[in-house]
Amino acid sequence: MDIIKSEVELPGGSQGVFNAFVLLFIALIGFIIIGPLIGFVIGIPFYSQDLISLQNTLADPSSSPDGKTLLYFLQAGSTLGMVLVPLIYVKSKMHIPVKAFFANPLSIIGLGLAGIITFTFMGFNSLIIEWNANVNLPEFLSGFEQWAQEKEQMAAELTGFLATFDSNAQFIVALFIMAVFPAIAEEFVFRGLVQNRLSKGIGNAHWAIWISAALFSGIHMQFFGFFPRMFLGALFGYLYLWSGNLLIPIFAHFVNNAFTLCMIYFYSEEIVAYDIQNSDPPELPAVLLFTIITSGLIFYFRKHYQTINSKDGSMAKGV
Repeated sequence: MDIIKSEVELPGGSQGVFNAFVLLFIALIGFIIIGPLIGFVIGIPFYSQDLISLQNTLADPSSSPDGKTLLYFLQAGSTLGMVLVPLIYVKSKMHIPVKAFFANPLSIIGLGLAGIITFTFMGFNSLIIEWNANVNLPEFLSGFEQWAQEKEQMAAELTGFLATFDSNAQFIVALFIMAVFPAIAEEFVFRGLVQNRLSKGIGNAHWAIWISAALFSGIHMQFFGFFPRMFLGALFGYLYLWSGNLLIPIFAHFVNNAFTLCMIYFYSEEIVAYDIQNSDPPELPAVLLFTIITSGLIFYFRKHYQTINSKDGSMAKGV
């Protein structure tokens, strides 16, 4: 099912699939190259070190008083580039207005359901997280396994560093940089652009959702977290497909990121006793309960939007 409308007829088939990967490539250029440069330049007035010293800070951010500030600006710039670069392309070359991604009515009930579904989905996904984290690869993949473990350790250390806050103000800043901005950027790219173009190219919304989810998980370069992140991406994909409004998966993505960040902060402040980073997953009966609740909520979410669409007419078609 197509979700957004373009001012020109966009090709399907293999050309549509090709366009999806072109858009992803453009977004990654913005994320990896253009965005960080923007963030670095904007942050110059806030660094106490000279530019040469900042190069050493990039190699070992935790050893420098400017390390966290530098990473915050780079992260913010990356997400900004991830949105702006492909957005300029789709507006100028594909003639898709921004409002097309939010054309379908925004239901407050749907928004609330998306947030609750994301929360209960964590219970189900905890089982996948535990399994994926303990996967043992065959001997001939030992080199890849070692590389993947090192990447996982680096990601954990970076998250721990960025999620250690010196003040409430720093926590609020981190909430925007690590929860709000990534939710907007990643949903715009993977659901708004890639999923839509794959759906047009393949002609099957379900394949488009799962391929987009796999790409979404893959770019994080964390094999031992690949499958739970892919399932999460698929959840966001279905929320977008059924609602037809990109704000729904953006909000769900924000809830997922913000909840984790808040739990880390609350634990560090001894507000809660639960350590979300180092705790065992829920027992199987609890996982099954979360799975049943999530399934029921997803069913209700879909019926809710089927009712809305039947009243307002068919969903906007296009890209």
